[in-house]
Formats: sequence, C-alpha cells, structure tokens
Amino acid sequence: MTSVVFSVFLLLQTAAPNTGLVTGRLSVEGGAPAPSSFGLPLTAVGAAPTPSLPAGANPALRIRPQIDGTFRMQLRPGEYRVGAPLGLPPGYTLQSIVYGGVDLMRSPLKISSTDSTELLINLAVSGPPPTVSVSGRVTGITPGQIQRIALREASGGELSAALESSIGSDGSFTFPKVLPGAYIVYLRLRSVTQVMVDNKDVTGLIVAHPQDILVSGHVIAEGTQTLPTTIIIEGNGKATAMQNRPTGTFVLSLEKGENSISVRNIPEAWRLKSITYGDVDLQKEPLKLDGPANWDIVVRLAPKN
Repeated sequence: MTSVVFSVFLLLQTAAPNTGLVTGRLSVEGGAPAPSSFGLPLTAVGAAPTPSLPAGANPALRIRPQIDGTFRMQLRPGEYRVGAPLGLPPGYTLQSIVYGGVDLMRSPLKISSTDSTELLINLAVSGPPPTVSVSGRVTGITPGQIQRIALREASGGELSAALESSIGSDGSFTFPKVLPGAYIVYLRLRSVTQVMVDNKDVTGLIVAHPQDILVSGHVIAEGTQTLPTTIIIEGNGKATAMQNRPTGTFVLSLEKGENSISVRNIPEAWRLKSITYGDVDLQKEPLKLDGPANWDIVVRLAPKN
C-alpha cells in the first residue's frame, strides 16, 4: 500500500528577521488527493508595487502540506491581501480560506507577532481528480536491498512534498495516484530520475541505482610508527575516521566516475604531504573509477618541523 509523506515549508521571499510563525491546515473536499504544493500570492496592504515584477504580478508563497494537511509559514506582522491560488491541478479551486474566523476572500489577513490561530484553506474539486499512475523498475539492486522509493516535486528542494511506494522483488514500483506536474523519483537522495506527469499514465520508468565501489587505503606518518588517530578521510563527503584503526588502514565507499578525496582533522604537529591512488595525485585531480579498485589510496603525513 502506497503511503504519502508530506513535508512543508511556506516562506515569504522577502522575509525579515522579525517574522512570526503561522500554522495552517489544508483540506480537500471529498477526500481527494492534496496538491503537493501551490502558490498563494500575498500583497502587503499599502505596499508599493515591486519594480522587478510585471504589472499586477505578486510574489507567491509556496504551500507544501504534510500528510495530515498541516503547514507552516513565516510572515512579518502586518496586513496582507490574499490572491487566488496559483498552480492548482486542473479541476481544483479555492473554496474557502479563513484565519481567526475572518474570510480572507473578502478581508485582509492580519498577522501579529503573538498569533496562534490556524490558517484554514479548503479546496474543492469538480469531477474526479486528474490523477494518473507512475510505474517503472529500479536497476542495480538485489532483492530486498532497498524497500522504498519516493517521488517529489522537481523544484521542491529537501522540504518538498513526497509520495512513497514499495519496491518489488523484481525492482518494480508504482505510484498509483499522482497529480500532473514535474517530479523526480529518487532513492535515498542518491539516484535522481526526472519525470513529467501529464494526463496519461507513465510506464517503463527506469531508475538506475548507483553501485558503490569499495576502495582500501592506508595512512603513512613519516618518521614514526604511532599514527595520528584524529584524522578523517573523506570520499565525496562520506567520511571514515581513524580512531578505531590504529594500523592506519581504511576503506572508502565510492561511486563509478569521479570522486573527490580529502583529509581533515590533521593534528597541529603534522601536515598533509600527499594523497595518491597509483600514480594519480588526488590533491590535484579526482579519483576516477570505472570498475573495481586496482590500487590503495595512500595518505602520507609529514612532521611540520
């Protein structure tokens, strides 16, 4: 059974440090699927037009509801006129928007720094929701290696709303109810596949899982047999520490293609002399892999004096 995991953030593009937090709740008439996001134009009462925008255009906030329909937004205290929602799916319309008992389709939104009232937004849907299914297969994994796959807005960032689905033993997956829009399908934020959803089912989508390559290495500290244990070796930001490896050996999990290798937390008395892989100077160029590793990564330290 497909589960839905929504994350949300609503941020005024011109937000200042003295913003206040306002919570809200979105509902959709008839229990139809909630949009993963939509725009909500807000114009400060008495504010001058924004010169960089065309006449009549207003900056739009993005609403991304959680699975229970709740969302948050940060706004400066003041009064705002609320415009018609932007980017709703076909057939979706704003039925009501209320804050503290005030109908915001008729009156301004008034925000103070001490507000605790919920902003209630209700959408109506004319006819069946325009959902389609998105299905495909994950390649490069063994049965049971990864059990969940997610779909989210391409422009949503890490806070975007997401759908989750299970991965079958053959790598197959299906998102049965997806509203139109631009999405990415991703595995643990490592494999990203773009997909555009219109008014037809999407089938045969291939999501390739990157294959990790284990590369061994060792640290040499010139002039001593006692190795510094504070140093950390990183490959593409994934770190391995030396505290539990007094022999100086380590293993990095890297990917096919180019990998950046770095060393940090070197003790004050030491300096990094070199990082090499075969005859490749990893301080000058990345470690390039197209299959199993042929050499060790060698990290060489030298005393500063």
